[in-house]
This record gives sequence, structure tokens and C-alpha cells, in this order.
Amino acid sequence: MDMGAGAVLRRGVVRGGLVTVLVAAVAVFASGCVGPDAVEADPDGLPGIYRASETSGEIRLHVNGRFSVTGISGSDLWWHGGAASVDFGGTWSATSSTEFVYLVPDDTSGGQDLGDIQLYTASPKKVFLHPDVDGPVTLELVKVTNP
Repeated sequence: MDMGAGAVLRRGVVRGGLVTVLVAAVAVFASGCVGPDAVEADPDGLPGIYRASETSGEIRLHVNGRFSVTGISGSDLWWHGGAASVDFGGTWSATSSTEFVYLVPDDTSGGQDLGDIQLYTASPKKVFLHPDVDGPVTLELVKVTNP
């Protein structure tokens, strides 16, 4: 009889462990630890100036498809970027998902390949940078003016 009681106890522990794992997974998803929550945005409503309150860095999306970046750390833009502030420009375009826009830097002619940058939309007035999909959001910017 002790053997049967032990088997029932072990099954209860396994079920309890499974419930704990499921509850923990739900908590992680609900807390947003899995990644940022990008939302679809109307590309026509995106042009304007977006500013980071922590750094005063800016991203300007112009109606003609051009953009400029000033005062934003390289590590906020690229997973391999440095801490130095960067200023550059290029072209931007919406993607078919409309949850982010591609920022394509102009050729710097210095042999430095900046690569494309994904600027995610959190709302019509808020965007964020998330260069490492396994890491945290690096910078949030709020729209301060329209074009």
C-alpha cells in the first residue's frame, strides 16, 4: 500500500510542477519580458520629430522619405554599437507589417557599414528601438511635433 501512496504522491508533485511552470510562463508573457509590443501604424501619420526624454536624442521622419538621427547612442541603434552618440541621415520606408519602419542610413564613405535599423511603432505617437530581439528595448521616443 505504501507503494501506491508513493506513486500518487509523485504524480501530484509532477502535476504541481507542471502547473507552476505554466503559471510562470503566463506571468512572463503578461509582463512583457518576451519582447516589445509593436502595433500597426499608418505610415502617412509617422512623419514628425520623435524625442527620447532620457537623452534628448531625436529621430526625424520627413514626409519625403528621408530621416535624420541626432544625439542617439550607437548601442541604442545596433546590437554591436558603441556608447558614443551618433548623427546621420538616410531614407525610411514602411514595411508590409506596418509594425516598424526601416531606416536605411546613407553611405558614410568611411568604410563604416551602419546597416538597416528597425524603428518599431508602439502607438501613433511613440516609437522604440529594439536592435537585439533577445534583449530589451534600448530606447523609447515620443512624437513631439508633426511635419
